[in-house]
Amino acid sequence: MHDQASELRELASNGKNKSKMRVIAVTSGKGGVGKTNFTVNLALALSEYGRRVIILDGDLGLANVDIAFGLSARYTIEHLLSGEKTIEQILITGPRGIGIIPGGSGVQGLANLERDKLTNVIANLGRLEKMTDILIIDTGAGLGHTVVNFLKAADDIIMVTTPEPTALTDAYGLLKTLRKEASEVPIHVVINRVRNETDAQATFKRLETAVHKFLDGSLNFMGWVYDDPLVGRAVMQLEPLGISFPESPAYKCIQWIAGTVSGIYQKPPRQAGGIRGFLSKLLRSF
Repeated sequence: MHDQASELRELASNGKNKSKMRVIAVTSGKGGVGKTNFTVNLALALSEYGRRVIILDGDLGLANVDIAFGLSARYTIEHLLSGEKTIEQILITGPRGIGIIPGGSGVQGLANLERDKLTNVIANLGRLEKMTDILIIDTGAGLGHTVVNFLKAADDIIMVTTPEPTALTDAYGLLKTLRKEASEVPIHVVINRVRNETDAQATFKRLETAVHKFLDGSLNFMGWVYDDPLVGRAVMQLEPLGISFPESPAYKCIQWIAGTVSGIYQKPPRQAGGIRGFLSKLLRSF
């Protein structure tokens, strides 16, 4: 395994052209906090800022980014890893040109590829550099091995939580793990389903205080999303909120957050590693 991972890192780092493509992992301490819905609408809002966006569905158990767009995936990343299909053939195009890489259980296969297939995968994924400005990974919820590896390899982490005590407890558990495993990756917090700004600020403050006191770390408050009944209506219609109800209070919040994310891409406080840097760091974890 060590030799295999070393080979992939070598393959991934062979390339002189640097790219500004940024890898952002969206995660949560527990399921049910609206992570995938946030990811899908963040991608739409970023497209309004002129950013090209591709989403990699990294949730092994509940891969459903395509469903959130009202689409159906014929091929997944498993077909890419096996060599049956190219990145262009598995990539789905959603509204406003958003790209979707269907993932599911195939994401784990990166750890076990033979060298000839590794070369093919690197060549395919390397073409993402010319296709997108921002690669968003919708990770699974919680502290699974693959989730943590994605977070360690990303340029930035956006953690979605809610004011519910159980969500905050699980968010703190995730932050505790990230403090040990990915201390150098900036963590941005989004508080979902809040009644008002005061609730959002108070929720973030509770989390930030615990992190300062017990983890000796820091968090960035990226913003909040209002508890909005139109979110549920959009989900039932199998359409993203930004398509069904673009004037909704919740989507307005996500547009504001997208402005911050777009700014990070435009003038990064921390240089992005691009797809090669991402793959190198990801395989270092296996």
